[in-house]
Amino acid sequence: MSLNLKEWLETNRDIESRQKLFYNMSCTMNYVHDRDYYIKSFNPKEIEILNPEKLSPIRYDTVVRMPKEYKDQIVREDIYNLAFIQISVYSNIKMEDLKPWFLKENFSEFQKYLPKGDVPYLQGIIERGAGIYYYEYVDKKNEQELEKIQREMDPEFNGSLNSVSKSFGSQKTKSTLVGRAMVDHDTKKLYRDLVDTKQAAFVSFLVFPVSLILLGLILVMVILLYI
Repeated sequence: MSLNLKEWLETNRDIESRQKLFYNMSCTMNYVHDRDYYIKSFNPKEIEILNPEKLSPIRYDTVVRMPKEYKDQIVREDIYNLAFIQISVYSNIKMEDLKPWFLKENFSEFQKYLPKGDVPYLQGIIERGAGIYYYEYVDKKNEQELEKIQREMDPEFNGSLNSVSKSFGSQKTKSTLVGRAMVDHDTKKLYRDLVDTKQAAFVSFLVFPVSLILLGLILVMVILLYI
C-alpha cells in the first residue's frame, strides 16, 4: 500500500529512516532532471512512496518539462525545495509556517533539530544556494569515512577506494561514481514515459537519413513503373 509523504511522516519519526527516504527522493529527483523535467510541486500530499517498506520508488505527481535555458536555476530550486522539506520535517514546523527568508537569516537556530551529519549540507543549500543533490553529499561523506577507516587499517593506503561499493537507503552507488547513484528498476519503470533527451536526439538523428532513403526508394519504384 502506497503512502504520500505527509501520511508517511505522520507515522515514521525514526531519523535514519527519514534520511534514507530523503536520499531516495534526491536520487529520483536527479533522474527526473537528467531527462529535462522538474518537480512543479513539493506538496507532501503530491509525493508518493509506492513501497513504504523499501522507501521507494518515489513518485512526484507533478513532473513537467523543463525549459532548457533555465535548467541550472530550476535544478537549484528543486534541490532547495527538498532541503526545505528536510528542515521542516526535522524541526517539526509546517512548511507553510516556515518562511525561506527567516530560515536563511536564522539557520543557526535550526541546527539543533537537524541530524548532525546533515548540517553542513543543509546550511550550504539554504545560506549559499549550493546546487548539490543530497544523495551526492551522503555518498561523498560515506566515501571519506571509508577512506579514513582504510587509512587506520593500512598506513600505505593511497586514498583510492575503486573497489569499494556502498549503499544508503534502497539506492546503491560505487564510491568512484559519486553523483551517479544507480536508480532502481522500479523507478525507471515509473518514469519510463519521460523522454530521455540523449536518446531522443539520437533517434531524431537516425530518423532523418532513414526517411531520405525511403523516399529515394519510393521515387525509384515510381520511375521504374513508368519505364
